[in-house]
Amino acid sequence: MRRAGLLRVSFALAALGVVLAMLGAAIVASRASTEQAQLDRSLATAAGEKAALVDTELQRVQALALVTSRIPPFSEWYADEGTQAAAIAAVAGPGREINEALTYLWQLYPDRLVEVGYVDVDGMENARVVNGHPVPAGALLRDVRGWPSYQQGVNTPEGTARISAPFTSPTAHVPVVAATVPVAVDGRVRAYVELELATATLDRVLSADRDPRLGLQVITGTGAAVAGAGPGFAALTNGPAAGLISAGRSRYAVRPVPQAGDWFVVAAARPQSALGLAVQPAQAALLGVAVVMFALALVGFGHARRAAARELAAEQQARTEAEQRSRIDALTGLFNRRHTMETIEHELARSCAGPGVGVLMFDVDRFKRVNDRYGHAGGDAVLIEVAERLRTGVREWDIVARIGGEEFCVVTPGLDSEAAVAALGERLRLSLAERPVILPGGTAVPVTISVGAAMVAHGDGSAEHALDFADRALYAAKRHGRNRLHRFSQLDTADLRAEQPECLHIAEALAISSDLRERNLAAHSRQVAELSAAIARRLGLSDEDVLRVQLGGWLHDVGKIAVPDAILTEPGPLTDAEWQTVWTHPAVGADLLRHFPELAPACPAVRHHHERFDGTGYPDRLAGEQIPLDARIVAAADAYSAMTADRPYHTPRSLPEAIDELRRCAGTQFDPAVVAVLLDELHSPIVAAN
Repeated sequence: MRRAGLLRVSFALAALGVVLAMLGAAIVASRASTEQAQLDRSLATAAGEKAALVDTELQRVQALALVTSRIPPFSEWYADEGTQAAAIAAVAGPGREINEALTYLWQLYPDRLVEVGYVDVDGMENARVVNGHPVPAGALLRDVRGWPSYQQGVNTPEGTARISAPFTSPTAHVPVVAATVPVAVDGRVRAYVELELATATLDRVLSADRDPRLGLQVITGTGAAVAGAGPGFAALTNGPAAGLISAGRSRYAVRPVPQAGDWFVVAAARPQSALGLAVQPAQAALLGVAVVMFALALVGFGHARRAAARELAAEQQARTEAEQRSRIDALTGLFNRRHTMETIEHELARSCAGPGVGVLMFDVDRFKRVNDRYGHAGGDAVLIEVAERLRTGVREWDIVARIGGEEFCVVTPGLDSEAAVAALGERLRLSLAERPVILPGGTAVPVTISVGAAMVAHGDGSAEHALDFADRALYAAKRHGRNRLHRFSQLDTADLRAEQPECLHIAEALAISSDLRERNLAAHSRQVAELSAAIARRLGLSDEDVLRVQLGGWLHDVGKIAVPDAILTEPGPLTDAEWQTVWTHPAVGADLLRHFPELAPACPAVRHHHERFDGTGYPDRLAGEQIPLDARIVAAADAYSAMTADRPYHTPRSLPEAIDELRRCAGTQFDPAVVAVLLDELHSPIVAAN
């Protein structure tokens, strides 16, 4: 009887052991599956993000190589003897300019570029800069055809840049990859511009914000390592292929790098073993409650399923609430900067055929005084009241956000003009100023705000550009005395000088680059800028207007960046197709400049300086006073400079001949009033002496 009882107990314990083993195995398997899913997400995210960052680095070095190859001295090196280009090269010294350009390029990215060079198609070095130091002409090599970068150039089509396989730099002696661009002169490849990017740059890209569990590598299609970070891992034996794979004891995520067709970013990690999961504290505790778990197993499974359903619903609710909280300012209950940026991006994409999106920026005037006098509690009360008045003063679908300490923003889709946006901003400003804020203790605090208004159209840039436009207008309002509204379109040259004093220097640099492409040595744009400024002064314009006109004079031909060199330097008449290309430069220039707030005020002069007073010009066929005054001034100054300049396609006219032509075209091509002032300037002693 006693033995029978022991047997029953033994069988019961054995059965319980089997059940516990099965239950433990199920828990381990479940945890293993969860760990696998989490690891896969981490690997895929890391590989995708690092592939995008590596791609950005390669795009940068490719773009730098392409831009460098188009700088005039690189082609002037090969100018035929006796040509105008050769004469310019003799004066400008292309070798020196090439070394300066390569040195400047290294100075832009000293932590990335280790060597930049210019190599003849026959393998002889024209110039080389290593770690910022130009190599003397006598030390340049006569044959580098064995260099990997040279071989890369031979196989690279004109107008493109390709990334080489990794190699050790023959001059800098560090691991690099190269971007090589052919330089064609008169339709034939004559040389190669070569930029060597240190693979250590890619190591840093992989190391930044890396999950410590993950190993990261950039590899080629043959499995050769280019860069790496974190724990090492075994190479993929069958070659890389995009996706998630398991090999050996490791898990891999592979993502291609678009700019290098046979490069891949590989993220790898070793999943936790089943044994490691089995010895977790939960399994040890399971033995202590084994009998209870067995007795309540069926009930427990039911409870577990219901609890899992409840936990999933709670997790989803918590995730939704967390997402909502991540978009809300805790103090005021308004949206925050993140939500504002996403809203602007969405509205810009949605309004591609409409007028754009209105953006208002607000700043509480002298808010520090409020905090100093009434404490942070008083300051918080002011911010809460400002938020409430802004919220109640806008339309139902407008977005009101707090994006900084005392800075607020309103996004106003659906308005048809900047004036309408400004009108809403003015109403909100007055609603804040008309009555004080009452603090909890009964103290009345007068509060005013400064406002910046901007209308941003699709194509003007990102949400960052939109906020930047409104922010610049806001700070113009603060500079002009606070408690007022300023529109972005009203920003004058004084505002630009306050924010970006070197705007004219930027314009001059762009103009010099444009003039050098036409072999003008920067004389034309300088003369147009100075004459335009002189005309504006004689017309009695303000200093700010004069500076804006001068900016237009410098930049009027910046759009010729899109016109091929062969057309710009054509010594004879142009074909109809070539003229069609030339006629695009005013619109191209204006479209380029409007993305740069410090240069954007020059857009009217740049776009319309080829309009004619009789309405037969281009690109918009404006007539008379429809043409902006800035453009009418620049047009007359440009015509005079062109007539008196020595160009490949005509001989210069004398001063009397140019004056006669200006008089003849007054009223048809040019504004008669502008011509009269220009003639007065040309008859002045200083101009006449020159």
